[in-house]
Amino acid sequence: MSNVTTERDSAKLQTEREVMIACDTLRAEIEHVMEAHGVKRPVVWIEHLLHNVPTKLTAALQEAIDGISDADRVLLGFGNCGNAIQGLKSGDFELIVPRLDDCVSLVLGSQRYRERYSREHHAFYLTDGWITGSRTIEVEYNEMIEDYGEEEADELMNMMYVNYNTMAYLDTGLYDVGALMDRTRHLCEVIETEQIVEPATLAYVERLVCGPWPEDLFVHVAPGEIIPSAPFLEPGAVR
Repeated sequence: MSNVTTERDSAKLQTEREVMIACDTLRAEIEHVMEAHGVKRPVVWIEHLLHNVPTKLTAALQEAIDGISDADRVLLGFGNCGNAIQGLKSGDFELIVPRLDDCVSLVLGSQRYRERYSREHHAFYLTDGWITGSRTIEVEYNEMIEDYGEEEADELMNMMYVNYNTMAYLDTGLYDVGALMDRTRHLCEVIETEQIVEPATLAYVERLVCGPWPEDLFVHVAPGEIIPSAPFLEPGAVR
C-alpha cells in the first residue's frame, strides 16, 4: 500500500467531486481501503444478483451513471463482467474502469493470473461477500432441497457444477476463511469440489479507490463517450 500513498498523499483533497459505482460483492474490500486511506466519497452499490442477467446489469449501471451530477470523475468498481459494461455512456464527467474481465480478477490482481488459475484448477471462486446475498450457490442449493428433496437436489447441483473441481476461497484478510469453508463444506462435497484457499490482493482495489489510474491498469472514458471494447483485450495486472 505504501507506493500508492506516496504517489497520491493528497487523496483526501481530491475526492470531493468523485463518485464510485461498485458491485456490492466488493463492499468489504472497498470500504476497508477507503477507511485505511481516509478516502471519503459517495458509493453507489449495485446488487450482484444482476450479474445473472447481463442486460439488466447494463441497464442498472447506466441508470446509476445517469443519476450522477456535479462530479468530475466516476470510478467504476466492476470489470468487463460478461461484457455488461460495453455500450455504457459516461455523463459529463470522466469515467474510469479497471482494465479487467471481472471482479475475481480485481481481487486476484491480474486477469491473466485468474485465467491461468481457472484452467489449472477449474475453480469456482468464493469470498464472504460473494456468498452473501439473495441469489448465491448456497441459496440455490437450499431452494432445490425445498423443491425436490435433498437427494435429487444433490444430483442436480452435481450436474450443474460438473465442470468445477475446486472451490477457491479468496483470502482477502477481511473475513474468517475457515468459517466460510466450514459453512460450505457439505456443499463442496455435494458438487465434488476440493476446498483450497488462494491468497488475494487488495492492490488493484487500492489503485481504484486511491489512484492514480495509469492507462495500463484502467480505461479512461471521456465525458459523453462510450466505454470501448478494444482496451480490455490487453488486461492490466498488478500481481
